[in-house]
Amino acid sequence: MEKQCTRCNHVMHLYLRKLVYMNHTQIEHVPMYRCCYCEHHELVEQVKEDLKQCLQHLRMVGEQRAISFAEHSAFTRMMLEGCTSEISFDVDEWLDLYLLVQSLGDTLWQYQIIETLRRTQQ
Repeated sequence: MEKQCTRCNHVMHLYLRKLVYMNHTQIEHVPMYRCCYCEHHELVEQVKEDLKQCLQHLRMVGEQRAISFAEHSAFTRMMLEGCTSEISFDVDEWLDLYLLVQSLGDTLWQYQIIETLRRTQQ
C-alpha cells in the first residue's frame, strides 16, 4: 500500500513499526507510512482510534514491557496475518479487509482481494 508524502510528494510505503510509549513500553506492529525520500512517517488513518484506546489501556494497567498492536486493532491483525502466514480468512474477514483497503484508496489491493474471493468460491 502506498500514498503520497504530504511533505515532499514522493511515494510513502506502508510498513509495521515498533513504537516506544513512555520510555518503557514497546508497541510492536503499528501500521505506518514512511517516505524513503524525506523520512517522514504517518500513522495509518484507520488505526488512530485503536491506538488511542490502546494507549488509554496501557495507562490504566500500568507497566508492560512489550505488546503487539495486533491485540488492539483488527486492521493490524489482518495485515500481520497476511505478512506472516498463509492467509486463511473466511469470506466475512476478506470483506472486512476489502472495506478497509477501499477506505485507503488502494485499488490494486482491492483487485487482489476480489481475485482471492473468486478463487475461494470456485
